[in-house]
Formats: sequence, structure tokens, C-alpha cells
Amino acid sequence: MLKLFVALFLLFAAGGESNFFPYAHGWLGADAAYSIPLDRTSTVWLFGDTFIGARREPSTMIHNSIALRRCHKDGCQVTYWWSGMHTQHGSSFFQTPESDYYWPLDGFVYRNNLYVFLEQMHTTGDGGAFGFDYSGITLATVANFSASPAKWKVSYRTISTGNPVVPGIAAVIPAEQSAAGYLYTFTLFRKSAPEPFAGLMRVPLADLAGMDRLPHWQYLAEGSQWLAWKRSTSPANALQLLKGNITEMSVAFHAARQRWIAVYPTPGFLSNTASYSTAGKLTGPWKESRTLFRYPEMQKEDPRYTPRVFCYAAKEHPELETDSRLAITYACNSTTEQEILRDMRLYHPELVVLGL
Repeated sequence: MLKLFVALFLLFAAGGESNFFPYAHGWLGADAAYSIPLDRTSTVWLFGDTFIGARREPSTMIHNSIALRRCHKDGCQVTYWWSGMHTQHGSSFFQTPESDYYWPLDGFVYRNNLYVFLEQMHTTGDGGAFGFDYSGITLATVANFSASPAKWKVSYRTISTGNPVVPGIAAVIPAEQSAAGYLYTFTLFRKSAPEPFAGLMRVPLADLAGMDRLPHWQYLAEGSQWLAWKRSTSPANALQLLKGNITEMSVAFHAARQRWIAVYPTPGFLSNTASYSTAGKLTGPWKESRTLFRYPEMQKEDPRYTPRVFCYAAKEHPELETDSRLAITYACNSTTEQEILRDMRLYHPELVVLGL
């Protein structure tokens, strides 16, 4: 059985010279932090709600931003982007035409196009840190991602509407499928059982240019059968791969161990740990969740601890790894707005390096 233990624990202090996500270009922190390698030297990072401005108090919060991290022999450089950058009217990089907004999920590159799954969200009016719900899932396509993000041409397609299913919390093209096969998306099924769970959907790679042809989508059903998925429905017989309300995650294949590893925030309200699960095949069976690490900011012995802080958004970034390390990011928030505005250590992706 695969065993994970902490061999190295690196937390980059906000504003420090070694900070993996430096405060720069008016970017003042964000969460989510999905990463998509674009080529051998460049990676695009996708962030959710983002503070922009000269300082957090006062500041503007937009609903998503991106960063490009380019590495060469002399080191790596991070550059941030959003719409209206360097103006007084900054706004989200990915934009909806309505009053809703986008939060990024996972993405991938295939045949010279960059694809990003986006949660279309709306405010419920309940207030507080959790006053939002799903309006649907959209797929963004960028055909010229090798250009500067300021020149990106982004097109959008609706994948699902409402909140029954959330495809795209992790997107995978297995190596054997890269020439011809399927895109697999780990999907949060919210209405198929008494408790939400993560299952699997897929679509032929050949159909990516026309992914609005929804009959080509399939879901993995009980009995490990692939069945046609009807738009926006949450099938009663979808196969449960991972238990719990997993709203974001990463899934990556580790060739040295011939295992898939899924990393995600431990299900449960304000859980203080991140979890992992492993499988020999993408379709499972997946091992029971195990604790990967504890968020230090939520431990009473940590000097940063307050009872209002909670952490989430744990996921793996294989492009940063060697065979003996896992690179994980997560973010911390607070149920009190003033604490977020005043403590720059919060609402900032933190990098953790774990021994494998």
C-alpha cells in the first residue's frame, strides 16, 4: 500500500523573497490555484476570487485571475493577468455576460488549444463566506494561448446548467489516450445520492471542437459501464469513486509507482486536513481517503492560528515535482472579512512539498 509521510514542509512566508506567488503587479492574493502546463517551460495558474489594488484595505475583489510562470536556466518568473489590468476598472479575466461570475476549475491543453472548465456561480443572498451556488459549468477555449494573455481570444460553451452535477473538478487525458481517445473529468454528483460524491465523466477528444453536442458525453455508471449523459442531469446510477462534497481536486498518474493519486480538501465543513486516495486505474476502485497533511494555520499551536481561519483548495501540481516529492498548494480564508483584509498571510496560495 502506498504510504505518504512528510519529509519536507516548506511554507513560503507572504512577501518573502522565496514566495512562490509574490505580491506583484497589483495582485494581492487569491485562492483555487489550478495549474496547467503549456509547454516545457511555461505553466498557467488559475485563481478564484482575487484581491487587486495597491493594498487590501481598500482593494477590489474580482472573481478570477491567472498567472503565467515561465522558467529558464536563470530562474522562474510569475506574471499575473486580469481584464482591465493597470486601470481603475479591473475585472475578472474570464467574464460572463450576466450578473453571474466564473470560478476556474481544472483544464488541459490538446491540439494547440487551451481548455478550462469554469463554474458559473451566483450569489444566493444568504451573505457570509458561503452565500453562493452553481448556475452551471462552462468550457472556455483559448486557441492562441501562446500569445500574451492580454491578446487571448476566449470562446465559451455551456456544458451543464443548474447545480446537480459539476464536471471538471479534475481533468485528465491519460497518456495512452493522447493520440485518440477520451478526455476524462472527475465530476461532483450532488443529486444522485443522499450525500454528494465524486464520479467520472468522459467525452471523445475528437469532439472537443464541438463539445456542445452533449449526446457524446458519457458517465461511469454502477457496474463500470459507460452510459450516455443527458445534459444537466444527475444520474441515479452514477458510480461513486470518492465520497463527500469534493468541489476541487487534482488527479495525476505517478509512473514510478503505477498509481493514480487524487489530492483534495478533506470532505466535511471546515475540515483542518487535506486528503488523498490512490487507484491502479482511473476508473477505480479508489482506496479509502487518508489524511495527507494538516493545515498548520488551523492548529492551535501554530502562531497564525485563530478560531475564524479555515483552509481548503488542496491539490497537486506534478509539473513542480521529482519522483520522490509531491508539490501541493492550498489556501486559507477567514469567516471575518477584516481578518482577511489585515492579514496578508491569508487568502494566498501556499506551497507544500511532501515526501512520497
